[in-house]
Amino acid sequence: MRRTRGPHHWIIKLTAGLLATLSISVVIPGCGVGYVVRSAYFQAELLGSRVPVEKVRQRNALTASEVAAFDRIADVKEYGKEIGLKATDNYDTYADGWERTIWNLTACPELDFKPVTWTFPIVGKVPYLGFFRRQDANVWAHRLQNDGNEVHLRTAGAYSTLGWFRDPILPGMLKWNDYQLANTVLHELAHATLWIKGSVSFNESFASFVGDKAAFEYLENRFGVDSIEYQSAAQRHDDLHIWRLLLRDLYHELDAIYQSPTLTDSEKRIKRQELYSSLPQRVADAPFSAPERFETAATSGEWNNARLMQYRTYNTKTELFETIYNQEGRDLLQFMARIDDITRGAKAPYKALKKATETHP
Repeated sequence: MRRTRGPHHWIIKLTAGLLATLSISVVIPGCGVGYVVRSAYFQAELLGSRVPVEKVRQRNALTASEVAAFDRIADVKEYGKEIGLKATDNYDTYADGWERTIWNLTACPELDFKPVTWTFPIVGKVPYLGFFRRQDANVWAHRLQNDGNEVHLRTAGAYSTLGWFRDPILPGMLKWNDYQLANTVLHELAHATLWIKGSVSFNESFASFVGDKAAFEYLENRFGVDSIEYQSAAQRHDDLHIWRLLLRDLYHELDAIYQSPTLTDSEKRIKRQELYSSLPQRVADAPFSAPERFETAATSGEWNNARLMQYRTYNTKTELFETIYNQEGRDLLQFMARIDDITRGAKAPYKALKKATETHP
């Protein structure tokens, strides 16, 4: 299966050539040299904190749960290879003493779901920026707001450069449960297996789909479908599916308003506010098993186009992936091979997927 190298979320490849280029102030379309230099510095700091997992183990300073997390990550990586995902050297090291928070920033117009994008060397066009310091993210957020955009800033729990470097396990990952670890690691391996440059929504949605399916296959393989591990993960996943459907419906209703040729901007703003304000009630009416998490999400912070676009990036046209997955007998390896064949050379991967689902015998 082919692999076009690219970043996950916002990662920039650090090379001596790039830094030399930056030193003579070459302009980077769609972004700023200062942003790239600062990101390069903090990424180098993170990579410099790496310590081999085995060396960390030998200190005998880990808790039982931390040892279990290291074991789980290694086992999930091995399982990923077994099902055909590309093996990488990621997550064989630990970011020792690294305590920064990674921030992800998106921006969108008030009456449109067309996100602000930035262009980088190698990476291509991306609809978000990543930061290692909140104050740096705030500077960009204020700049984007002054340009008339809405913004959303959130934390990111994992990190991957898809094989450009040996990415470390972040300290916060050691607190995750088995499903979170499996899903995240398999999601990243899916990126390493297939990445289409410049198609961020497709790449993230594909990796999310593979991560979800593979994580449950992993839990079934290691614990069994009747295990607490599998059943608790299934309950959380079912609730997350309901949440995604709520946000999908909200997105489509808002988009219909934004695209309406008969509504004035003032009328659009009124209807938009009504829809965003309806989210808590939509959560209250939905059949969640454990609604508390989603009640908090619906009422915490500001809901705007930039925030809703983050969810869309990771969950776009999932039904097309599901159709092809079913056509391939729910075999992940065959599914990934078919996705690779369908999207090879395609300028618009989602159009290629739709055509493939319509013409499949």
